[in-house]
Amino acid sequence: MRKIAVLLGFFGIHIAVLAQTFYFGNDLSYVNQMEDCGAVYKENMQPKDPFRIFADHGTNLVRVRLWNDPSWWQDSLVQPAGVKKHYNDFDDVKKTIQRAKHNGMQVMLDLHLSDFWADPSHQIVPKSWLSVARNDSLLADSVYQFVKRILTQLNIDTLMPEIVKVGNESNPGMMIHTTLNSDYSASGLISYSWTRQAKLFNAAFKAIREVGNQSYINPKICLHYAGLKNLADWYQNVINYGITDFDIIGFSYYYAWHGYSIKALGDAIRNLRTKFPQYQVMAVETGYPWSTANYDAMPNIVTTPDPQYLPVCPEKQLEYMVDYTRTVMKAGGIGVIFWEPAWVSTPCRTPWGIGSSHDHLAFFDPKNTNFMENGGGRWTEPVFYQNIDSTFKVTFKVKFNTSTPKAFLWLSSPIDTQIVRLISLGNAEFSHATWLKTGDTIRYLFLTDSTFTSKENVLDSCGSLYRQYIIEAKDTILYFPFGSCSPILPKTKSKVTFKVDMTGQDVTRGVFITGTLTNWTFARMTPESNNIYTYSTSLHIGDTIAYYFIRNNSWTNYQDYREKVPSTCAKAWGTDRQLIVPENDTIVKHVFGSCDSIIVGIYRPTFNPWDIVPNPSTGKFSIKTIYPISIDTIEIFSSMGKRLKTFSANVGEFDISDLPSQLYLVKIVTQQGVFLKKIILAKS
Repeated sequence: MRKIAVLLGFFGIHIAVLAQTFYFGNDLSYVNQMEDCGAVYKENMQPKDPFRIFADHGTNLVRVRLWNDPSWWQDSLVQPAGVKKHYNDFDDVKKTIQRAKHNGMQVMLDLHLSDFWADPSHQIVPKSWLSVARNDSLLADSVYQFVKRILTQLNIDTLMPEIVKVGNESNPGMMIHTTLNSDYSASGLISYSWTRQAKLFNAAFKAIREVGNQSYINPKICLHYAGLKNLADWYQNVINYGITDFDIIGFSYYYAWHGYSIKALGDAIRNLRTKFPQYQVMAVETGYPWSTANYDAMPNIVTTPDPQYLPVCPEKQLEYMVDYTRTVMKAGGIGVIFWEPAWVSTPCRTPWGIGSSHDHLAFFDPKNTNFMENGGGRWTEPVFYQNIDSTFKVTFKVKFNTSTPKAFLWLSSPIDTQIVRLISLGNAEFSHATWLKTGDTIRYLFLTDSTFTSKENVLDSCGSLYRQYIIEAKDTILYFPFGSCSPILPKTKSKVTFKVDMTGQDVTRGVFITGTLTNWTFARMTPESNNIYTYSTSLHIGDTIAYYFIRNNSWTNYQDYREKVPSTCAKAWGTDRQLIVPENDTIVKHVFGSCDSIIVGIYRPTFNPWDIVPNPSTGKFSIKTIYPISIDTIEIFSSMGKRLKTFSANVGEFDISDLPSQLYLVKIVTQQGVFLKKIILAKS
């Protein structure tokens, strides 16, 4: 193979990246380490090469991260016997690429250009480059030489990636910090200058183009921004600074971290395609849970589900990922990559603990490491994307008169006939979602067990032995009581009540709410006690609403009267509040100009009735108060704001002994409001 590549290069011939209709990608950067740590991946309870498992289910792109030299921090992690010291270095990445290509999958090489994870809060200069970190020209040359050396060697080994991603979630730019602190936060800011960034990105681009032009594969170049907020503005900025020689606009989008709906995802891609037609667009990172449980001692990090995809279960993970991917396709995107579907629980260590923070996202069950056929691992299968412009989502729902532990659906379509288990929604309701072709006639019945003899009797109410439906050119919910053909009309709107605490504000002109919910007119809010103002309305479920509060009802000098929403909760355009309307009636409570939630009744925002004992703690603590307030949940956050642990209300003592010694924030969620306390963990 190496001789073939050399001959092709000699004759000036290189193979362009294969025509690709869509990239169904999974990041498999952890697989080599997981296997060394004892994980045995299985399908149908039989051991199987995980790369083969992913390829068999339709994955055609593997993303793999490369760190410059992670040895200086990986050496400090005490791993089980037989486990290598270093992973995601060049040798490990070569092994991953070999395995991916051997199984017929293309590769995206993820250059973090760091020794450690790069993300919006961590962009740390590799240790070997610290001496030139403040010399833009020398640092750019280091980037050029590194990228060229890596790709040249991969080309020699016939392991050239089809896509090279320069940087990882590079919102502030690359290599802007010098120091990784003991709590794994970043510090030592160098510069936010995009003139400096242009030199660094363009140096990497130059190396990729030079090697690619002489290679049997000429890879595409991808950039990577995290989130949908300010996404188009970020790319316009990099282009304005002369960072233009790339091919793919890449971005991360997770509901848990970015908070938008799948509809907003599609809108963002269409906007990018309109503004930047010279570039392709790709969702290069996402993830979604199948469980709310944590199966080992390491805290989970993707914990918030989209309220339109409840309950959290394997089937809903699959439904979410298929809807996500179909939306990207229909909006003109070229691919989706899931992070990280094979990061299973093992005895190996990460900087944050033993195990996996993705055991509830990974496509393998935590007990047997067996591929879950009912879960999100099937999202890459072609069956979900055939005739995408003429197939639509059909959701079958049934409500029983009495509770039943199980429910099934008999479904007969032009393709096949099957019996599938329905998902329990609670309240004796069950559902199943699938994607069917417009114009097809389907027959279906609800069952009380997995045999056809348990079918409902609809002959009297429907005049037929079966329910029947012709698929329309729209997403549809077919919702019936068991044994009846009188449909239950799905709820299309929810009542939303907005409350705002105006303590300390001048309200002589009144208090109003405005935004997309009022078509940007001013709706007067009704005063309650304790300076609380309220406004209620009905909104369409699933809509993304932008809004803010204002102390006047005129657009004249409105900036003098509107609240200044802090950036951490200004999810709409960076200036306004945002709400995705849930299925259930809800109350949202705000403090004017703040991200805090109001505390109604006698519990004021300035009054925190909770005590944490002991504090400092050696590992365990309790939360006490003399007031009659019940706790819903307890959440533990790092000082940088990353959620680390969640406890249910019925736990009397909270154990954080698996976390490193430092300061943490304790979020106490109650019906009366949300309270924050600090705790110092000082393990002996």
